[in-house]
Amino acid sequence: MKEGIVISASWKLLKGSMLAALPILGVTDPRAFYKKALAIYRREMERLPEYGEGDVLKLNLAQAVMLGAIYEACDPKPDIDTLTRFYHEFLTYPAFLRKLMGRRDMLAPREVQRQVDVGKRSQRATHPYTWQFSVEVEDADRFTATFTRCGIYDYLKSRGMAHIVPAMCAIDYDMGEISNHLFLRDSTLATGGAVCDCHYVRKSAATKEEWAKSQDDKRREALRGGRTVEP
Repeated sequence: MKEGIVISASWKLLKGSMLAALPILGVTDPRAFYKKALAIYRREMERLPEYGEGDVLKLNLAQAVMLGAIYEACDPKPDIDTLTRFYHEFLTYPAFLRKLMGRRDMLAPREVQRQVDVGKRSQRATHPYTWQFSVEVEDADRFTATFTRCGIYDYLKSRGMAHIVPAMCAIDYDMGEISNHLFLRDSTLATGGAVCDCHYVRKSAATKEEWAKSQDDKRREALRGGRTVEP
């Protein structure tokens, strides 16, 4: 599967933050490790079929391939807590990325409509590792994206790494905390749920109950993923 310009550029922009975060995994020579993981990543990308017209979230799949490559390259293997901390630092450390995520308005009408359209397109998905989801808009401050297929889970499961998927799932909450929305989720495919139910609520319109639920959901999901969490 070809990377394309967006994926290729993203790795170049994130290389520095990845190298800085690798010591979290116990890596003593980040540059040598990066070279090893990149070779695995390229091997995996080459064996994947190309995306079709109905396939979506290609960048997300590429990130799963990279995390799988990093996990494969680790010896010894990190636990899920450590891998989650690494992935958090890797993606949220760059100032430009935090600023970009902070400015993104997931509840803007144009963005919500884009999610609706992508969800409809995903129903025509043909790739073995892609996503299928639908979007239900509750009001101007809330919508839910319900996923019946997750490319991250399906790909990492095919490689015997389904247990590391929660390290990636946790970033949804991180992005919500950086941005202008709360993120809530009751279940994930990766932890035995029938769907991934992703709820987005504008912070300025969120109720006390929604604020509390967002934190509760984050803790429950961490526990389902086998991670330790603060009380």
